[in-house]
Amino acid sequence: MWPDNAAALDAFLAVTTQWRVVASAAGPLGVGGLDYSAVRVRFDLAGIAASPGLWADVQVIGAGAL
Repeated sequence: MWPDNAAALDAFLAVTTQWRVVASAAGPLGVGGLDYSAVRVRFDLAGIAASPGLWADVQVIGAGAL
């Protein structure tokens, strides 16, 4: 991993339990993405400063994880 990406990966790993689960009438539960309000709380509790750049990087990682 490139050092420039370490902070974003650490932040993402801190919130990996904060996925929003969505129900579907057509079948099983699915994942809709990160629950942003829960992510914000988790960042605060972990002492992670959520700058706009870090948040954008976390969103990219989350989109890739989906």
